[in-house]
Amino acid sequence: MATNGWTLDPQGRATSKSLGNGIDPVDIAKRLGGEIVRLWVASVDFQEDVRVSEELMQRVAENYRKIRNTFRFILGNLHDFDPEAHSVEFAELLPLDQYMLLRTAEMSERLRKWYENFEFHRIYHQVNDFCTVELSALYFDVLKDRLYTSAPNSRARRSAQTAAWRIGEALVRLMAPIMTFTAEEVWSFLPKVASRPESVHLAYFPQAQDITGKITDLAHAQAVGADFDVLMGLREEVLKSLEVARRDKLIGSALDALVTIHAPENAYKILERHRDDMRFLLIASGVEVMRASDGNGNAALHVEVTRAPGAKCERCWNYSLEVGKNERYPTVCERCLAALDEIEQELAHKP
Repeated sequence: MATNGWTLDPQGRATSKSLGNGIDPVDIAKRLGGEIVRLWVASVDFQEDVRVSEELMQRVAENYRKIRNTFRFILGNLHDFDPEAHSVEFAELLPLDQYMLLRTAEMSERLRKWYENFEFHRIYHQVNDFCTVELSALYFDVLKDRLYTSAPNSRARRSAQTAAWRIGEALVRLMAPIMTFTAEEVWSFLPKVASRPESVHLAYFPQAQDITGKITDLAHAQAVGADFDVLMGLREEVLKSLEVARRDKLIGSALDALVTIHAPENAYKILERHRDDMRFLLIASGVEVMRASDGNGNAALHVEVTRAPGAKCERCWNYSLEVGKNERYPTVCERCLAALDEIEQELAHKP
């Protein structure tokens, strides 16, 4: 088979007649792993000229590591999670968790169609983008605060774990045909569910309800999705202002910041609905929301970044005016105090 100057020989090696060299899949498998060869095969559009090189294989290997690290993060935060005992219903999940499950369900539907049409390269690129951009760089970065600082059995943490588990279950099923051995390994470490097949290769691709759980109020779920589509766009604008403040040495990290958002009316209403979520979505110590107006109803979004007031909580690293006011725990903020009280109550009731 000729592939833009390359030829696959009878042993399956990609060779170039003009250069007199080649890429041996067996050698790649020995050095980088068989999964990399499979992932590369999935990454190319077999209807077009196929390109192969050592550099390309290394790039695929790097993307494989990113996808694998996504699974590692999920598994690393489910060690005390029993789906049958700790799962949170969709209506009780925190809004960001609802949004990410809706996004995962949308992605799953696209992947199912691409599998039916043998468009494996679309699957590869979609999953790579989803894992690196939407999960690792955004959702998981936001989720760390809840997973690491909330009380173990708090609604906030169980909500995060429920979403992470459902996303992991969906991803491992969807990637099983391509990342054969990795998917089976991940499957063996995911929390066990009574009716689940022993092998991921005996499981079906997930339906939307398998990912989100039962949605009793579809209109509300759609409203959450629409709101967070807007909030994600606003987040990108705020991050630009935070980066400028970092560059100007006003802050060291986003947690040093108090962000004031002057928003036009439509955005203001959405920000007000999710005011409690914004500091966590931006990973800032504080967020204030104000209406922006230029007198003509055409106000643009404006962001101000200042140093957050108060002292730094040694537990969550957020700044708060309440740090130092509690005699028992003088170095933590009010949110961490509530978490510590909940942890102490849980310990007191343990047999």
